[in-house]
Amino acid sequence: MKLIATSIVACVLVASLPALAQEANGCPAGSYSLVMSPDGTSLSVLFDQFSVASGGASASGPSRKTCRISSPLNLPANHSIGVYKVDYRGFAKLAEKQGSQLDVQYFLGPRDNEHGRVFKRKVKGPREGDFLFTETIGAGQMKRVGCGTAAVLNVGITLSLDGDLRAGQAMASLDTTDAATGGALVYHLDLKKCKGNTP
Repeated sequence: MKLIATSIVACVLVASLPALAQEANGCPAGSYSLVMSPDGTSLSVLFDQFSVASGGASASGPSRKTCRISSPLNLPANHSIGVYKVDYRGFAKLAEKQGSQLDVQYFLGPRDNEHGRVFKRKVKGPREGDFLFTETIGAGQMKRVGCGTAAVLNVGITLSLDGDLRAGQAMASLDTTDAATGGALVYHLDLKKCKGNTP
């Protein structure tokens, strides 16, 4: 695991640890980074080798990889944080009748019984190129944390291939080594003062 520390005013990334190592074959230790923007308005998750591939005629079934990350966030006193938008970036090479599925579950807070989000998108072949999805989160659709509650970003990601995997080589990736600046997942953050607290 790589941690990139940035001095910011809004919030600071304190730590990032795999929550379930047995479900982290998409992001083994040392293969991902979490980077906070200098102004504290976004948190990027970058991967070095999060990809799935099928070898064509030798394919025996759907391919899939998963990654679970739990990242505590240190907020300024008397502040809460929320997510209002998420960008998902990757690459897919698919023949006709092949597909790739991206499933992401995430929530803020120490427990998963809070209001979280589930994002699912399918990339269909034939296709060879980058993909970008943007999820906009309306007011009240995701629980804010802070104001006395621990702020933790918990993310579970599954990337899979399906369809006729014997039709040719197929692959999908959240690998951001050569991708555009920003990361495979970019969480856009909204920091607010807690009600009833003075500066």
